Amino acid sequence: GSANIDKSIQSYEKGFQLKPDSKEGWYNLGVAYGRKRMYAKEVRAYEKAIDIDPNYANALHNLGLAYLDLGKKDKAAAALSNVVEIDPGATDAWNNLGIANLELSKFDDAVVAMTKALETAPDSIETRFNLVIALIRQAESRESTADAEPIYESALDHCRKIIEKDPKYYKALYNEGVIQHRLNNGPSEVAAYQAALAIKENYPPALYNLATAMSAKGDVDGAVDAWERYIEAARRHPGERPFIDKARKEIERLKALPKS
Repeated sequence: GSANIDKSIQSYEKGFQLKPDSKEGWYNLGVAYGRKRMYAKEVRAYEKAIDIDPNYANALHNLGLAYLDLGKKDKAAAALSNVVEIDPGATDAWNNLGIANLELSKFDDAVVAMTKALETAPDSIETRFNLVIALIRQAESRESTADAEPIYESALDHCRKIIEKDPKYYKALYNEGVIQHRLNNGPSEVAAYQAALAIKENYPPALYNLATAMSAKGDVDGAVDAWERYIEAARRHPGERPFIDKARKEIERLKALPKS
């Protein structure tokens, strides 16, 4: 618990009066500060460890994560880039470098990092999924459809590889729907959301997008049903509240349409 962490911090701080050049000591102190969410002190402790050994990959990795916690994304990316230079097989560092680059809106760099992460851990579904997200963001950032399409196709391919390995990975099915939407494949989009919902029936993003897709293809009953399911599911997710209003307005609009 917290009292134990305080004791650890006190004992490490005492230790430095005896051995100020212990890189492991500074590293352990950084970890203890991180557990207390004292990120600025955590950063200083890792920097001390790195001053003693500039190739101390664990300290550099944790320094990168601490910078992410502090919102200093550029510094996070720099520290994590150092880690992968020292240890090109460091899957977690490549992944976190990819995340830092996504947050910096450096989508090309994010894709490179996530691709490297996957090369180091080809069987990791999570790592492949991170690459899917990076590819979608990269495609969205392209000016022309012609530039975006092959990137979406690549993301789709990775989604399918995930689903092949784990048919219940609903987030891959959901993102397949997102990609099919961008590629204007309406029926495949709807099928992907429905497949995601067959596994996780109250997944708000899939219900929202399914309702939108059903509206677009003129399936009024299907759309109303999906919007109603969305409102029911969204109530339990505070982040969805702003969208519930839109869903209610859509239901009103659809119900007011003349019956064909």
